[in-house]
Amino acid sequence: MKSFFRSPSPHLPLAIFPLLLAVASRSVAADADAWTLDYRYAPPAWQTSICLPDDWQKTLVAKDGALLYDYPGRFAGFGTKITFAVGGANGAVQWVKQTLVAPRVPVVRTIQRAGAIEIVEEAFAVAPPQRTASAVTNPPRQDVLLVTLRNTGASAAVVRPTLTVESASGIDPGADRRRVLMGRQTRLLFPSAWETANRTASGLTLSFAGTTIPPRGEQKLAFVVARGPNAEEFPRTVAQAESARKTAERYWLHLDLPYDRLVVPDPPVQAQLDAAIRNIYQAREIKNGLPAFQVGPTCYRGLWVVDGSFLLEAMTYLGRADETRAGIKYLMSFQRADGGIMLIDGHWKETGIALWAVTRHARLTGDQDWLRDNWPKVERAVAFIGQMRRMPAAAAPNAGLIPDGFSDGGLADKVPEYTNIYWTLAGWRAAVEAARWLGNDAEAAAWQREYDDFYATFRHAAERDMKTDAHGHRYLPIRMAKGEGIPPQKAQWGFLHSVFPGKVFAGDDPLVQGNMAMLHACECQGLVRDTGWLKDGIWTYFASFYGHAWLWLGDGDKAARTLYAFGNHASPLLCWREEQMPVGEGNAVVGDMPHNWASAEFIRLTRHCLALERGNDLHLFEGFPAKWAAPGAVTKMNAIATEFGPLSLEFRVSKDGRTGELRLTPPRRTPPARIVWHLDHWSGQTGAIDLPATKATTRKIPLMPAK
Repeated sequence: MKSFFRSPSPHLPLAIFPLLLAVASRSVAADADAWTLDYRYAPPAWQTSICLPDDWQKTLVAKDGALLYDYPGRFAGFGTKITFAVGGANGAVQWVKQTLVAPRVPVVRTIQRAGAIEIVEEAFAVAPPQRTASAVTNPPRQDVLLVTLRNTGASAAVVRPTLTVESASGIDPGADRRRVLMGRQTRLLFPSAWETANRTASGLTLSFAGTTIPPRGEQKLAFVVARGPNAEEFPRTVAQAESARKTAERYWLHLDLPYDRLVVPDPPVQAQLDAAIRNIYQAREIKNGLPAFQVGPTCYRGLWVVDGSFLLEAMTYLGRADETRAGIKYLMSFQRADGGIMLIDGHWKETGIALWAVTRHARLTGDQDWLRDNWPKVERAVAFIGQMRRMPAAAAPNAGLIPDGFSDGGLADKVPEYTNIYWTLAGWRAAVEAARWLGNDAEAAAWQREYDDFYATFRHAAERDMKTDAHGHRYLPIRMAKGEGIPPQKAQWGFLHSVFPGKVFAGDDPLVQGNMAMLHACECQGLVRDTGWLKDGIWTYFASFYGHAWLWLGDGDKAARTLYAFGNHASPLLCWREEQMPVGEGNAVVGDMPHNWASAEFIRLTRHCLALERGNDLHLFEGFPAKWAAPGAVTKMNAIATEFGPLSLEFRVSKDGRTGELRLTPPRRTPPARIVWHLDHWSGQTGAIDLPATKATTRKIPLMPAK
């Protein structure tokens, strides 16, 4: 039988991918401004985390500046919502913009205007005292809303500040008019007393004394939300609140997070990378003494096997292998007695995903001893795949494959389908390769034979189920028995993962070419629409699955353009909603925000566009964006984990843009057979250069304007 472990050669002539390259090239003329990240496709509304790393309190700030707590609930989706407003100003309140102090500093500034009064709300979490994160379980926390009312007009203005508290918990205003108790462990604190407290159907509106602000003058107010048992009443004054904001900024700027490992010459892309790292740590929690890399702060606050596995890979790239190893341990703690891993009912694929995650971590760290220690878990997981194969009835369409399962990604019912098969193939393949890496040749050979039989069974079913879309592309739908009436692109995330990182198929496989052409025909605003839960919507980080497939199949330029389209679907606060409608087609959204599988995917796609392992070779700059070759541009990778060891490089373009110089420190733990530096799409040249694989080198090339 043909070996399906061979990846497509990176030096195959481009003609081998005629269909893929033809459809990809159409997007070039369609989006002449592909290299600008300006959030043109941002969701209509967003929410942003201001909580601390590993925080039990996942405070969010809405687009209008409201503080959001106690998910879920009926107040903008939360159990508690706290909103500042002003009355008495001459003019209705209009939202102007919202920004972060810096990508690494989650102090959220919301700017609104009421006539001549500019309203600046700064929301932030008080920086923690100097103690280890594990010293106290759920330590007391304070969030601050610091408000500046600035009169930009030529005459005095009278304003009356208000604070509206909506909560499902009991709301009890204090007799001193400077405290409000919400539930058992939340206090709302005011440096100055309110004037009136009016009950509403959903909570309480506090009105403060009217204030006259002179022309060009300003007034400052501060509100504190103290959460947790015995939370300190701090800050107590506006001056203390301003000091706490400065302390919070210093805290975040000096926090030991894995920044500066990936340095790119486009500031908005760099900002997106930095914010992605920060958001991942804000969503993370310590559970059972181990770091749980969680997807988000609301509906996806917890362990999700596939999401978490990619989060762990991204952070391993950035040098945090100790943390991610603990995360792998937490993931594998859910392995059942039968060897399977399935946190979501019908998500049979999770066993394959876990196999990939464990073996990928071992390869990135080069730690065979660790993998041997965990090998019994790998063996039990592979054995469970054999059990799954025997579960479907002999006459079922999925006989010899995987039981009826849950596709996810827009399809909820359990039927014979392919996402579970795709990921089982990818995980099983990774296990076979790992067995060979450890020298377990007999076991690898036995697993290979079983894998080949599984693969052959899959190909027989796939041939039976192939369909043709409206554009004439032959593709494999995700469902077997109920494939009719489902959009061709629906839930094809599993297919893309089987292309990469699964590496299940050869690049010239007709199944791959047909599916990719079908997906390209469904593009909208640079991404693929209607792939998830939201009808006709855009699953934002599906962009990475899509871009990675193009990259693996040899079209790095398409991957780089997809990276930018992905970034343009983030909010101006540098994070993503899971799904949203295309701009101009409605305000519906789905899923968590910030969504940190998206954060991980932006990191992963950037890393792979710069450096990608292909078997025993290491390939550089296959997806290097053309914009990054501008005069004076500098791109760096600092000790980025690869299967061969840490990789460092610096690519510097001369100030006149005529030359580029690459300084490379190759990985030395297990040197690659070759290091290939690709020049297509960005340098004005074609082809690639072989670089020394075992010693540091400097190479200068001429740069020409791209045609």
